[in-house]
Amino acid sequence: SNMRWHAGTDGLTRASGDGPLSGEMNTIIIISRLGIVGDDGATFAANACATYKATEGGKTYGDWYLPSKEELFIMHQNYSTIDATAIANGGAAFGSGYYWTSTEVSASHAWVQHVTLGNQISEVKTAPDRVRAVRAF
Repeated sequence: SNMRWHAGTDGLTRASGDGPLSGEMNTIIIISRLGIVGDDGATFAANACATYKATEGGKTYGDWYLPSKEELFIMHQNYSTIDATAIANGGAAFGSGYYWTSTEVSASHAWVQHVTLGNQISEVKTAPDRVRAVRAF
């Protein structure tokens, strides 16, 4: 789905981890810092991922997070396989457009990844970009 990166107010969260396994900590940092900076109650990327739950085989998984810049780049490198696996298991393929990463650029910008084309750009945090939650990357 499309949503903004922040919780209603620009502010520096210091969620700067950009490598593999950084997204989980970035998500925790974003949620805790945005409560201080300003939260208008609307859905935002990191919170949507952190509160997502999926049930498979009677087990509910709630350990999802917003992937880091490099984690989403790795997803770009493997998006055809990810799409095929997701569709075969009742999920959804990546849509066309940019996806938020958990990697912050500044108080007003964060990185986004175009999963199918491969490019990454800095985007204003108010932009309505896509979100793809991951777990145990």
